[in-house]
Amino acid sequence: MAVVGLYTTYVGIKGEDGNVIVGVDKGGISETGVYEIDTSKKNGNLGATTANITGLSGTVTKVYGNDALVDVSNPPSAPSVALTYNQINVAVKQALLGRKLSNGGYVDTDDTVESALIVASHDEIENKAIYFAFPRGVFNETQQNVQSNTDTAQTRETEQMTFTALASPALGNKTYKIYYEGAKDFSMKKMFDEVFGSAQTFIKDDTQQPQVPESH
Repeated sequence: MAVVGLYTTYVGIKGEDGNVIVGVDKGGISETGVYEIDTSKKNGNLGATTANITGLSGTVTKVYGNDALVDVSNPPSAPSVALTYNQINVAVKQALLGRKLSNGGYVDTDDTVESALIVASHDEIENKAIYFAFPRGVFNETQQNVQSNTDTAQTRETEQMTFTALASPALGNKTYKIYYEGAKDFSMKKMFDEVFGSAQTFIKDDTQQPQVPESH
């Protein structure tokens, strides 16, 4: 599916019941359960630059018999998303990575924090929203490349995380779903309920529609 642009990403931390955790005081990352990593400096965000999605299909294995190709074995998909952000709200990022605030700093824990992710783009012809949705998975961060400023320039580092998708009961143990605004019966509420769980209040009703920037 050809897409143009990356206009936002949505994330949320999942509880044991499969719903996102609603409320920061209960371990969630927002009062609605879902957090948009937007471009608002007030929110501590400067948006995403890339979301490189790989592993949407398994690697086909050829099966031979009697000196001929007689079958193929198509294993399940194993998607991962390599995300690059200009900046993410510090507390939100640390929570997604499973780090806890302790005595003024964030420390890794032994717990695996499961999250959900939606990557939003749009198609060029009709300018309708396209969503790559992963209801269950784990974020990790392997490195930070801290560099010195010079006397003529500031050296800015992007933030890089990888999301590894897991099988989701919400999708019949599949790992991802692609939603299209132009598809029959599409609604933002249905999508958010399926991906983040019905406990979230980020999308409250079916009247809410995606806000897709105009293509240029």
